[in-house]
Amino acid sequence: MLRFLAPLLVLCTCAPAARPHDFPEPVDTRTQPIELQQRRSYPFDQGTLTFDNDFDGARLNGISQRGIDTFVATILPENTPINPSPWYAMRVTAERPREVTLRLTYPPQTRHRYYPKISSDRTNWTAADSTDVAYNSDSTSLDVRLDLPAGTTYVAGQEVINSSDVLQWLTTFRQPYVRIDEAGRSKLGRVIPVMRMAGEGRYGHRPMIVLFSRQHPPEVTGFLALQAFLDGIVEHPRVDEFLDRYQLMVFPLLNPDGVDLGHWRHTAGGIDSNRDWAYYRQPEARQVADYVVEKARQNETEVILGIDFHSTWNDVYYTFDAATPPSVLPGFKDAWLREIEQRIGGGFTVNEKPGPVGRPTSSGWFKTQFNAEGITYEIGDNTDRAFVERKGRASAAALVELLLAR
Repeated sequence: MLRFLAPLLVLCTCAPAARPHDFPEPVDTRTQPIELQQRRSYPFDQGTLTFDNDFDGARLNGISQRGIDTFVATILPENTPINPSPWYAMRVTAERPREVTLRLTYPPQTRHRYYPKISSDRTNWTAADSTDVAYNSDSTSLDVRLDLPAGTTYVAGQEVINSSDVLQWLTTFRQPYVRIDEAGRSKLGRVIPVMRMAGEGRYGHRPMIVLFSRQHPPEVTGFLALQAFLDGIVEHPRVDEFLDRYQLMVFPLLNPDGVDLGHWRHTAGGIDSNRDWAYYRQPEARQVADYVVEKARQNETEVILGIDFHSTWNDVYYTFDAATPPSVLPGFKDAWLREIEQRIGGGFTVNEKPGPVGRPTSSGWFKTQFNAEGITYEIGDNTDRAFVERKGRASAAALVELLLAR
């Protein structure tokens, strides 16, 4: 028994790997209480119609019937204050075909963000027809008419992609240079997965590129862009050459608790994960930061680039401005964005918003921890999914070619 305790004591007394940093715009990320939604079903009309939130990624805090065919759903955040971006996802089960109106209601000082999507299998999703959607004048409620078939219908703000879906997706990578690992566990014990890529599985002395996604649970288009980006990497004709010179470390799900609990934005610790990159007060940022730093040390290499995939109202790249000292990749960011424009073509112009290192975000962490280039890759909530894929692949191809030309 004692031989197992000794390594544990060594681990417990080790100093954290990632350095803290005093950002110009500090954010308090100490744990805040959250209110868990109750997982349950809501039957109506003698049980012939049921709404429920009993699946990972769901968000439905209550629902009542108003009249014969109108149902009013209450959508509440996990805590406040919070970014006013209400996430909702529910399952509707009907014994017979019928038409109903679903009213989504949000708290005051909140505005609707995610346009309704419909699915029968949680795999294939279609945006609701615009003629079936009516907005309240103050954006705190929305009506969507549902033409329900007999059986199951999912209604959600975006495609529902929960932690099980992400872990299953990772198993589809069977290339010999891919390794799937566990970087740590969330506050509630869910796996924080990491995928590593390097030629012949050799990581030593190869500069590291780090990719993040799903710090904010509903930001699904950012995850779709990450998927397309990785497809662009592994299918690139020069991938073997690229991975002989560089390595990738990919964290596709940094906030698995928030994703599965159906949170609007926060972790199970009640904070915005993308503000916790100064002191790592929550287990998710702490473990991921330490994992990256420790692997860089073990392999005697440097992190040169970090890209964090998110979603917002419109496509945009958040970068650092000219007043920020150059990173270890001087000139890369501008060349990469111009190359993406050329590869997409058709008059496409990158929407870039440069700024200083301010709040303790992941991009700021890449800069302050490693002097790496840090970029936040934002995809619009309603950006056409085919274009999300095209842009992700173009971004990957541009990165491979530019870094191989160094």
